[in-house]
Amino acid sequence: KIRKRGGKTFTKMKQREEILNQFILDTLSNEDSKNLQIVTKQDISELVKKIENYGIAHLSIDPDFKYVKDPVDLFIVLDDIDLSQSQIGTIKNLLSQKIIIFTRPKDGIKESNMIKLGFQVELEDSSNKLLCFSYNLKTYNNKRSWNNSEGWANPENFDKYRW
Repeated sequence: KIRKRGGKTFTKMKQREEILNQFILDTLSNEDSKNLQIVTKQDISELVKKIENYGIAHLSIDPDFKYVKDPVDLFIVLDDIDLSQSQIGTIKNLLSQKIIIFTRPKDGIKESNMIKLGFQVELEDSSNKLLCFSYNLKTYNNKRSWNNSEGWANPENFDKYRW
């Protein structure tokens, strides 16, 4: 028996919510995050109950980006919140080095903007209309063996070569 909820099937909404929640919980188990910020207007009480088991010292949930002021280890924005590029830049530069942003797949414009900002597609589920981007400063620009001070100024070659 499928019950209707706001014109959509309850089971489809529940499945989408479970995928979203499991992705967040998997991220928490893989990252060493003690402070967590979630921006959403949705009721996420079930997710909060599960988050309690992950050693989060401080969890803040706000219904709008304008209320967020403090830096955190992990910043999550759910798909009911639309952010501008400027707001995403503020999150990256001032509020967190690890960011997860959920959106609903649209026409590709938002996806290209997110990739331009350094985000990667982490989860794409078109049947549940779920798209997730992530940004982690620690893995964004990996250290390269050739990009260091060794080898750039070779004192042993100073008298051998002239440019």
